[in-house]
Amino acid sequence: MLKDRLSPADEAARDKEMQATLAACPRILDLIARGPQGAPEAEAAIYLRSPLDPSPVVISNDQLMGYVKAAENYFRSQGIGKDDAVAILVPACPASIVAIFGAAACGVAEPLNLLFTREAIVAQLNAIKAKLLLAPPPGMPGGLYERIEGLQREVPSLKRIVIVPLDGTMSFDGEVLRPDPAWRDDYGKSTDMSEADRVAVMLPTGGTTGHPKVARLTNRAMVASTVSSRMALDFHRGERAMITMPLFHVGGLFCTSANCLSAGTTMVIPGPAGARDPALVRNFWQIIEQYRINIAGNVPTILGALADIPVGDSDISTLRVTATGASICPPEIERRYLATWGGPCIQQLYGMTELAGAITHDVHGVKPRAESVGTRNPLVELAILDGGRLHTGPWPSPVGELLTRGPQVFAGYVDKKQTEEAFRDGWLRTGDICRIDADGFVYIMGRAKDVIIRGGHNIDPRAIEDAALAFPGVALAAAVGRPDSYAGEVPMLFVSAQPGAHIDPQALAAFVQDNILEPPARPRVVSVIAEMPVTPVGKIFKPKLREIAAGEAARELLALEGLSGDVSVDAITDPSRGLYLSVSAPPDKAETAERLLKKFPVKVELRT
Repeated sequence: MLKDRLSPADEAARDKEMQATLAACPRILDLIARGPQGAPEAEAAIYLRSPLDPSPVVISNDQLMGYVKAAENYFRSQGIGKDDAVAILVPACPASIVAIFGAAACGVAEPLNLLFTREAIVAQLNAIKAKLLLAPPPGMPGGLYERIEGLQREVPSLKRIVIVPLDGTMSFDGEVLRPDPAWRDDYGKSTDMSEADRVAVMLPTGGTTGHPKVARLTNRAMVASTVSSRMALDFHRGERAMITMPLFHVGGLFCTSANCLSAGTTMVIPGPAGARDPALVRNFWQIIEQYRINIAGNVPTILGALADIPVGDSDISTLRVTATGASICPPEIERRYLATWGGPCIQQLYGMTELAGAITHDVHGVKPRAESVGTRNPLVELAILDGGRLHTGPWPSPVGELLTRGPQVFAGYVDKKQTEEAFRDGWLRTGDICRIDADGFVYIMGRAKDVIIRGGHNIDPRAIEDAALAFPGVALAAAVGRPDSYAGEVPMLFVSAQPGAHIDPQALAAFVQDNILEPPARPRVVSVIAEMPVTPVGKIFKPKLREIAAGEAARELLALEGLSGDVSVDAITDPSRGLYLSVSAPPDKAETAERLLKKFPVKVELRT
């Protein structure tokens, strides 16, 4: 029987457990050693080199932690100290986990986004002054090595590029790592509480080339986040969890991988590409059966794709937890996924890179509430900023921006100015609009920057998206503001179709009009696109949709004035400048084009 909520006594017990763990584990290494110390011969990781690998690599707890210690020794031999950064451009595999935690033991690890361009990688490396860069060997799918070959010339701090294989073996630049049993005496037994405040991991979290945003995560933040997810999702020894989110994301690194190690749960890594591999999505239920998976987490877009994959005769009865985060799961996607899986509920969580993971969770044993992301994690404080006033409880709250403080909060960005902008009187501003009900359940209403402002009327894009997702055949939906010379911006809806489905845009538009009660929220334009743009972790990438919307609106306005044949427009998003229109026009048309386009609330850059 599920509880309706945690009691005050439950919350107090969780807070006490968190305080005890933070006192006992000053380093993330001390926490992740707990599971292996309790069962050294048990399986730590099962690595599939491809989703249907017939002979996966199996690594025990003792071996994996021994490899972490060997990696730490290697990095020390390369001159890595507490303030030195090791960048890791390696897909999900045992070697990348070993490298990340080995670097965090002696220096600072930064797992890099695998989709970064060479220019973005150079910007990241220079921002963190990386001394080492780890990458796969030449000739691997994705061309990661080819993307960074020779970039030492562009990164003065970089001493060496270290080659790491993806086949499950452990070697750095041909130097074979041997498990070092000294991990048993070192990890899990630190009494140096100064380590809790040391930044041991950095993660990219926005901006790529001009002004990269790099979050600095302390050991304390990583321990608090990992323990929170373990407690909420009930990770425990003897079970198996599938790791499908990338390790350069807090969801893959702390909410699952570190979670598994600390709890003694076996990690099943179904290929280096994770959920981005179509073969994994196609064979997901088969893999659940074959490896008797108990816990699986995926972002909502992947859950939507899995909802379209028949379970068939696969026995998936072992799967007891499906967790989701990174973005809010639309009710229609949740309904479709649950109908396919047959499980009781999806457990949602809410967090961000700057929090080393999540600050709210749907908690094991507590009934989730529709469209909520659960209640606060242990020792987390929440506040709502509404009209300049800070509400810290008691709840319910007004709708406003969510702020937080507590042990999970990061130590700021590498760029000090970005750090100053992120905080208000010691509270981290999340940029998300939310409300908190009387029982402490949190409801995310959307990103502050995602709100569509039509003639001064604030429109929540989720209302549009939820209506569209109820239309037959719609897989994903996203609403953004389309520039408008009169209203400032108007809603534009983008959808992509489920496999094999055909969507009539006019029928969809009529359906959405009928199912949105608020007239200003009814989309002016509906566009069916072949593929929804997503981030490397599977979130819908709205900046790209805003570019499409702005470009279409600009070209439509120019066409009305007969300028479409003479003037070209590209909508571009720059990390430091935001969205702008890059306009190319002949001298005799330039003034007219600029005058027209400046009616939009979008910056214009004119070239003649």
